[in-house]
Amino acid sequence: MTTEKIKSASEVLTDFLDAQAKKAGVDSGTIVAIRDLRSESKLTKTNLLRKLEDTRKAALKGAKPPAEEDAGND
Repeated sequence: MTTEKIKSASEVLTDFLDAQAKKAGVDSGTIVAIRDLRSESKLTKTNLLRKLEDTRKAALKGAKPPAEEDAGND
């Protein structure tokens, strides 16, 4: 029998996001979008696609992503 601890889905996702944030070439806006939705318990396919689209549009305009702009407005 093994004594290895099986990670929860939350732990796996946290480890994955941490690893992606450290990689060169990974868009930081994408990681921020996922972390924001996850912390708000709103990480769904639809919400993620909307948030990523907003981040992409902001990057094309050269502006800060909405997640960063709204951070001080809570």
